[in-house]
Amino acid sequence: MSAPLVISAKVLSTLSAQRIVAAAASANTVVYPTAAAHLPIGVTLDTVKDTTNAIPVQVNGAAYAYFNDTVAAGALVGSDTNGRAIPFTLAATSTAISAPAAYAGVLWGAAVGATGAIAQILIYPGFDRKGA
Repeated sequence: MSAPLVISAKVLSTLSAQRIVAAAASANTVVYPTAAAHLPIGVTLDTVKDTTNAIPVQVNGAAYAYFNDTVAAGALVGSDTNGRAIPFTLAATSTAISAPAAYAGVLWGAAVGATGAIAQILIYPGFDRKGA
């Protein structure tokens, strides 16, 4: 098995360690996901407090993430707008792909039952939508 891939990304604002991030509109830059349809790309490995430094982001494999809600073992993991891991929920009841929801990966290990827990997710971003 190969080692996890870690990239160095620019930031637009303070980002904390163990948070889920998505690509920003600026090249090579990450932000916390801004909406349910903002596709995550990985998990931060460090904290950066200004916009002049880069932040390491793990984009594959198992990474530790900070959870903000209860998530069942093996369940899909989404992100809130602060990069905290939450249970993945579908964005809409429409069958239109215009209302997708993005997830960061799958909870690897035991269920998370408390806000503030740190647990591993297998990074495997994707989209899903509610079917008819």
